Amino acid sequence: MLQQDFLKALFFLPKDSVSLWEKALSGLAALGGIGLVMLASSFFLEGKDLPWVVASMGASAVLLFAVPLGPLSQPWPFAGGHLVSGVVGVTVAGLIPDPVLAAALAVALAVFFMYLTGCLHPPGGATALTVVAGGDAIRAMGYEYLLTPVLLNIAVMLGWALLINNVLPNRYYPNTLQRLKETAADKGRTGKLEAQLGIGQEDLEYALQEMNEYVDVSCEDLSRIFSLAAIHAKRRRMGELLCGDIMTREVICAEYGDKVEDLWKWMGQHKIHAIPVVDSRRHVIGIVTIADFLNQVKAEDGRPLVVRLRAFLKPSSGTSTDKPEYAGHIMTAPVVTIQENQHVLDLFLVFSEKGVRHLPVVDANGRLAGMVTPGDLLAALHGEMLSPPRLG
Repeated sequence: MLQQDFLKALFFLPKDSVSLWEKALSGLAALGGIGLVMLASSFFLEGKDLPWVVASMGASAVLLFAVPLGPLSQPWPFAGGHLVSGVVGVTVAGLIPDPVLAAALAVALAVFFMYLTGCLHPPGGATALTVVAGGDAIRAMGYEYLLTPVLLNIAVMLGWALLINNVLPNRYYPNTLQRLKETAADKGRTGKLEAQLGIGQEDLEYALQEMNEYVDVSCEDLSRIFSLAAIHAKRRRMGELLCGDIMTREVICAEYGDKVEDLWKWMGQHKIHAIPVVDSRRHVIGIVTIADFLNQVKAEDGRPLVVRLRAFLKPSSGTSTDKPEYAGHIMTAPVVTIQENQHVLDLFLVFSEKGVRHLPVVDANGRLAGMVTPGDLLAALHGEMLSPPRLG
């Protein structure tokens, strides 16, 4: 049994979640990168020496274009790893004439110094090895090897990685770019998810330190993985409860030209606090809430609020007016909506990030299908908790 488990562990092909299209894009990106490196290096090296020099860049291409978010693929590990290893290789080649000993020592010292300088990049070992095993022409270059081709190749490959990984869909590079783009709402969402999980950034950093080995994944990526896994686990426990299942279907709605006094009456009659505004095809173009009415009368003029509100609601006489008269004049637009086929857990993010309390629900064609509020969500979750557990 132990033998079978060992064989499975040795030859088992792990499943990956990367689409065939994404794999093809990675290959094409590597094709462009290595093509540019070969072209740049050909100006400084003979054809027979090119494979040695470009070999390490070929290994880097796998990291930069297949796993661009990994810690080993970032700009400093990539550039620093090759340069530090190049310095080690040239130094060892000049001090130790025996090629076997020089090759082993160059790679060993390259690993050590890359670790020490925080720029661990596996292909750097090949850069160090190239100097001592790549032939007399490369050894004769001495420290010039660091400028051409190493530094030149770094500049070409890094420039291409920065371009292509930020042009291709669903990619960004370096991995710190996403943190720079992160909004306050994103940070708040991360904080809420961390609170739900009970695991924060410090906990992840502690776990990585306790492992005492290099793990090619950042704390940010781990946090995203945990967050997505937690959301998926909640969805699995709750089943496919969709927004369309909990929304209020009978919705009072208005059109752009409806009078503001009518909207106020409808709110009182139906005891509602928001009315979506739709066009002739029932596409939601805005929403009017009590806050929109209060914003029209918030300016102090010595009169009580109730008096100011009554004056605002009273229709203007004559053919001209100096105040908003219709729903389209006071509505909030554009309006935040949600699809009826979205999971109810998506409502948490919308309510917390957008600060809305009345959310129009639209169908696949963008037409108004209903309304949902935090109260609807709480009632649905309460019902889920009281319902018997699902089997299977």
